[in-house]
Amino acid sequence: MSEKSLKNKVVIITGGSGGIGSAIVNKLSNYRASVVSVYNRNHPDEQSDENIIHVKANLTKSEDWDRLLAFTLNKYGKIDVLINCAGFLEPGDFLLRQEDQLRKMIDINFTSVISGIQKTLMIMKKQGFGHIINIGSLGGIVPMPYSSIYSATKFALRGFTFSLAEELKGTGTTISLITPGSVITKMLDYEALGDNSAISFVSKPISPAKVAGAVLRVIHKPRIEFIIPRSQSIPSKLLVFSPKIFSSLYKILHRIGISEKRKYLNRYCSFTLAKGALR
Repeated sequence: MSEKSLKNKVVIITGGSGGIGSAIVNKLSNYRASVVSVYNRNHPDEQSDENIIHVKANLTKSEDWDRLLAFTLNKYGKIDVLINCAGFLEPGDFLLRQEDQLRKMIDINFTSVISGIQKTLMIMKKQGFGHIINIGSLGGIVPMPYSSIYSATKFALRGFTFSLAEELKGTGTTISLITPGSVITKMLDYEALGDNSAISFVSKPISPAKVAGAVLRVIHKPRIEFIIPRSQSIPSKLLVFSPKIFSSLYKILHRIGISEKRKYLNRYCSFTLAKGALR
C-alpha cells in the first residue's frame, strides 16, 4: 500500500487512547489519513501530529455520538471510515458481578456501538460511500468462562456485523470485523490478575501493532472478517463446532492457559491498573 493511499481519508476511531486504539490512530496517521481519535477517561499521553484530533466523548450517550459526528462533518465534510475499538472487560464469576458492571460492559462493547453505527450509516448513505470496521475478539467465537458478559457482547457484535453486511450490499457502504486473539494491552494485564481468565493466554498474545496492520489491510481491501493471528482461525471455529467439544477440552485449555499466563506475567505485567480495564 502506498504512503498516499489514505491521504484525504477521514477516519473516526473510538477507544483511541487504549492500547489497540492508539496503535491504529498512529498507523493511519502515518499513512496521512485525517484521524479523529475518541477517548473518554484518559487523554492520550503522546503528542499528536497534525493529522490527529483528539475528541473527548462518552459514547454510551446518544448525544455524544451526535456531537462527535457533527464535529467531524463540520471539520472535514465527510466520514470515510468508522473504527469501533472501544471495549471494556470486568472478569470474574458471573454471580459476583454487580448490575452496573454488567450494564457497563454491554453498553460499551455492544449497545453504544450499534447506536453509533446506525447514526454513522445514515451519513454514509447520503454520501454514497463509507466503511465501518468493528474490533471484535476471538472471545466472540470461543466461549470465555468467567468473562461471560464480555464474551457475549463479542458474540453479539460478530452476529450483528455479519447480518448487517448483507443489508448493506449494493449501498456503497461496507462493514468489516477484525477478530484478534489476545492482545498485549492493559486489558490483558488485568485478566492476568486472576486464574479464571487463563483461557485468554492459551495462544501467544499479539502486539497492538499487528491489529493496526490488519485494520490497514481491511481498509485497503474490505472483507467481512479478518482473524489474527491467522493460525487461530480454523482451530477457534473447530473448537466451537459443538458445545460438547469445548466442554471436553476446557480443562486442558485452562491448564495450558495457566502455564502461559505465568510467562506473560513475567514478561509484561507491572500491575499499575485500576479496577476494570478498557482496551
